[in-house]
Amino acid sequence: MYNTAATYDENYIKGPDPRFVKGGKVPIVKYTENAKYEFLGCPLHIPFGVAAGPLLNAAFVRVALNAGFCMPVYKTVRSLEWKSNAWPNILTISANEKSLYAENNNLVIGRNLIAEDFFSRNLSISNSFGVPSQKPAIWQKDFIQLCDLHSATGRQIVLSFQGSRMEKGSSTETKKAFYEDIIKVTQLVLECVNSTNSSTIEINLSCPNEVQSPLYKDIQSSVEVIHLVNSILMQQKKKINLIAKIGVLSEEDLNRFIGETAGKINAISAINTVSAEIRKPNGEIALGSGTYSGGICGALIFQQGLQMVSRLAKLKEKHGLKSSELSIIGVGGVMSAEHFSSYLSAGANIVHAATGMMWNLNLAAEIAEVLKVPFEKSWEVLS
Repeated sequence: MYNTAATYDENYIKGPDPRFVKGGKVPIVKYTENAKYEFLGCPLHIPFGVAAGPLLNAAFVRVALNAGFCMPVYKTVRSLEWKSNAWPNILTISANEKSLYAENNNLVIGRNLIAEDFFSRNLSISNSFGVPSQKPAIWQKDFIQLCDLHSATGRQIVLSFQGSRMEKGSSTETKKAFYEDIIKVTQLVLECVNSTNSSTIEINLSCPNEVQSPLYKDIQSSVEVIHLVNSILMQQKKKINLIAKIGVLSEEDLNRFIGETAGKINAISAINTVSAEIRKPNGEIALGSGTYSGGICGALIFQQGLQMVSRLAKLKEKHGLKSSELSIIGVGGVMSAEHFSSYLSAGANIVHAATGMMWNLNLAAEIAEVLKVPFEKSWEVLS
């Protein structure tokens, strides 16, 4: 439902595009029994949702919820307006390898998507937006207008957020300003959540918070940010769950992260993307950002995501943490019901898709069928 030939702003304004869903129609899934799954105390019809990224605003969230995705994450917001990287942002990606891994120097080829790419279960794409955000007044109003859906049983809408770094006179002043921004954006997010029945927020540590370096790679700073956000949540009358979104970490770093954030977060979501050098077939820069480096999503990162979830499950057990104390959200390359099942087997409590749902809104229904969760489905023309 995302038009890769248009800019981020054009997609945001226009909303889900009927030209990029099969037949121009979207599924309307109505679950016919009470929810039997739950996540962080919230009942869910199926343990499946949408990772932060594809759901640009309330219009996109509504389409995903109507299609049966029970835990959509509203795209990451900031404390200030932040422009998207220049177009193109999304390219179809091909590589010599069947899977991409974070520890490798990945070199891939990117080209514009064509019709058959959108419906391929082997699709991989670039993700090069730079985490754009509307002004708080805009995204707050937009999120709150989903109030009628926040109150629906069997699903939960999550709001994703991150800090924004701006250079100051010294590194100490820059870090202080970043932490002040974390406080500001957390408070803005809580204004939204406290105005709805939503009870879960997600801090995005996996995208470039600190200039070009994702925050999750700096374990000490990540832990400090988690403790800071948690201290704000502890002041709330309403219980708010906190998810930390990260990328690929070594077992040593992940062990430290889990140990030093235990009791401060309720879940870890992993992974985001795998970094690669993206070139056109002629070797030129492919992305509108003007750099070779970009994140890769889709089928090529499935194995890396699965590996990371297995690592999380192993370390969670090592620390003696129950799922009620720390849950795992498996993300990365979920293109089919088989991929979904693999993540659950690896130790995920719930699974999120991004690329897999952007042009295949029937994916939630396919998973409900595998889980034998009864539902009624109709098709509606996306206007």
